[in-house]
Amino acid sequence: MAAIFVVVLSVAALVLAVLVQSSEARDRALPIDPNNAGPDAVLGEAAGIGLSTPIRPEDVTGLGYHPEGESLVEISPRGKNLSANAVTSLFAGGSTSEKIQYYVMDSASRQGPNTGALDVGAEAGTTVYAPVTGVVTAIRPDPVLQKDASVVEIKPADDPNMRVSVSLVQGLSDGIGPKSPVTAGATELGSVADSTQVLKPQLASYTSDTGNHVTVSVSRAN
Repeated sequence: MAAIFVVVLSVAALVLAVLVQSSEARDRALPIDPNNAGPDAVLGEAAGIGLSTPIRPEDVTGLGYHPEGESLVEISPRGKNLSANAVTSLFAGGSTSEKIQYYVMDSASRQGPNTGALDVGAEAGTTVYAPVTGVVTAIRPDPVLQKDASVVEIKPADDPNMRVSVSLVQGLSDGIGPKSPVTAGATELGSVADSTQVLKPQLASYTSDTGNHVTVSVSRAN
């Protein structure tokens, strides 16, 4: 009987391992289900502000949260956290109708809340949309790519005391500048810059591509 029990236990463990691997493969392939997510699907919330995906759901290659400074407001992610161990993630809650799935990436010695910034992966050249409805307050050189990309800062209509920033945006769309009104999921800001020119994006460790992305963060107005 003991031998039979060991065999049954081994088979169960093998089946569970296969299920885990299959689940991980699906997880990596589908950060958002485009069949159930609209163009303004909300990925998370910060200070009561809903943050819509800046990339069309069908083009998102990965979602990864990380710290990026003490001044950033913590984002409450929507969806399933894939950073837990594989067995636990099979039974974890947090699922949404859009089937959003994300990682909380290693801090890499950066300070601030673990979910202070969100990398939304997409191929370089993919169109970037406003993650909130509001007004553009500033456009400045991106700290990573400098003159080759920009950070677009938006004052959200839901809370004028906050600022939502989208970094690694290249080729700003016509009409995008300070005081430009924008609509979540509808207004084009520009396109995804190729950040692999100067670094290996951390998101590449969690996706099957080079890890190009835009980063969304929220801070309080000065």
